[in-house]
Amino acid sequence: METDIETRATVKHFSDLIQPIGLHDFEANYWEKQVLHIQRDNPDFFSSLFSIADLDKVLDYNRPKGGNLRVVKSQQPLNPTIYENKDGSLNLNQLYTAYADGHTIVINEIQHYWDPLKMLVENVRQFTSHNAVANLYLTPENEKALSPHYDSHDVFALQISGEKHWILYDDTYFKTPLLHSFQPVFQREQLGGAREITMKAGDLLYMPRGVPHEAYTTDQSSMHITIGVHSTQWIDFISKALVSLSQKHIELRQALPIGYLNAPNSELLSADAELNFITILQQVFKKENINGCLSILGEEFRTKEQPRPDGHFSSLNKLNHINLDSQLSRREGLSATVSNTITGARISFQGNVIKGPSQIANSLAFIAQQEGTFSVNDIPFLSAENKLKLAKRLIRGGLLRVVC
Repeated sequence: METDIETRATVKHFSDLIQPIGLHDFEANYWEKQVLHIQRDNPDFFSSLFSIADLDKVLDYNRPKGGNLRVVKSQQPLNPTIYENKDGSLNLNQLYTAYADGHTIVINEIQHYWDPLKMLVENVRQFTSHNAVANLYLTPENEKALSPHYDSHDVFALQISGEKHWILYDDTYFKTPLLHSFQPVFQREQLGGAREITMKAGDLLYMPRGVPHEAYTTDQSSMHITIGVHSTQWIDFISKALVSLSQKHIELRQALPIGYLNAPNSELLSADAELNFITILQQVFKKENINGCLSILGEEFRTKEQPRPDGHFSSLNKLNHINLDSQLSRREGLSATVSNTITGARISFQGNVIKGPSQIANSLAFIAQQEGTFSVNDIPFLSAENKLKLAKRLIRGGLLRVVC
């Protein structure tokens, strides 16, 4: 994986992606509302983020395969056995041949193979509070990969090199679909309101989920990267709110009656039970339950993504040599939250949750709030022995690093 981040990655944040559009303008006028095409007349705008030469390195050094690599032409995927060796490893020469024959190369979740993309995706994720993933598409000239379709997630398309022509259709009947819901493939005759956009290197295209579209190349090849934002929707919030409520109300944890599928609908709920459930569900949007719901969503959000590679093995090598004067800090880019319930204290951060007795909650809270360097001895409310134990556990678990 490329490691020279600081010299290469000048496009690091969500605000960089949409410049010169401001954050407030984007949220108020475009997010989930309408398409945005930013023409920059700057073919090198994304060159520090990724290039076609970098693609060769990703393919050679990382050898993506399985669900991370697709080869497709006119909606038809190429059988992986054609570009994979008998042991399942990538055969680069066959992949080059497939591209020369008109197939589009798709690398899913490419942020796991390239540091500047990892940083950008993680920053977009942290800023929006929604999950994000980057996919790469390399299409030869005069070809198309997919038929008209829409995505069930919002898409930011970054044109890295070449040109791609997009046809966007009216989204009136498909607006804001549920995440991961069925995504139909259309015939053009089924769609209306066609709008054509030509993406040139350095341009950005934002499409809200549900906008039917297709893309093709003409006399130039194209490489673009999509950052898909997989939103947490209100239906997800309500689902988690019910989970939070179920921790307090045994009625929500009890099984449906035996044979409920065989009984008339009118017999599923008694009048008393119906009234009881209505009373419970009215608590969904009360402040106390909202806080519990946000805690569940926050922990799931943080633990789903792994930290960026940062040489953490060097801190692990120092694990048995730290003392009360050793200087620690949170690993770069990590944020942490602490909760304390009847089951104990827990600190959650990208990639992990570490649990302990309720007595260490305030010590964990101190660590979660630190923005800079602190010593092991600075950890409050614990004996010297337990300060060292907790510090080592958090280093081992991936939250802290040893500064010196």
